Amino acid sequence: MYPPMIIDTASFEPSRMTVIEGSSGMVPQMIFRLCAASAASGREAMFVDGWNSFDPYAVSRMIKSFCGDRTALSRIHVARAFTEYQMEALIGGLEDALARWKPSVLAVSYLPSLFSGKDEQRLFEPVLTRLSSLTASYRLVTVITSFGGSWYGDRLLSSCASRVIRIEQPSKKRIRIIDNGHMFEYIPVPPGQTRFTDFSGDGKECSFLTSGTTTAR
Repeated sequence: MYPPMIIDTASFEPSRMTVIEGSSGMVPQMIFRLCAASAASGREAMFVDGWNSFDPYAVSRMIKSFCGDRTALSRIHVARAFTEYQMEALIGGLEDALARWKPSVLAVSYLPSLFSGKDEQRLFEPVLTRLSSLTASYRLVTVITSFGGSWYGDRLLSSCASRVIRIEQPSKKRIRIIDNGHMFEYIPVPPGQTRFTDFSGDGKECSFLTSGTTTAR
């Protein structure tokens, strides 16, 4: 069972590059949902996979939950890179694909992971510059995932982003999200279980615990 989209897809703005980082399984689920929401609404999406993480079955189920039309999966165009040079070539040639399909969402999974060595660092900054330029030129909702951390690539990626969302999972029953300095936590509720939100009518599948602001990252 995949988790709910607790961050509204409408909060991801065109012409902005967002980074979602952390080791939680919710990180890839977030970009799956963004792509699924785009496809379900009749728009195209592109998924550049840097960690062999794209799950068509999970995305298909998400699309079905949005619109019931599994054929919408064909609106998500997937390209995979297994080395830093393949990723560099994919991003370098991305403009032709953008002009052809005119996607609203561009998702790139675990981009820094392919540039983890010192020799690869020289390739990483031009790749980020290219992504930033394409995001602005094509008014893309660009979302890039990362494991996060203190490595050069993770820090450089987050410094280039307009928005950084960090997802932490201190325990199996608690998830913490820090969204550009604003922090909140929630407990996922199993399907079918009664929730406090059932009485308020908002229908969210989680119970929120705390919210606040933090300067720590």
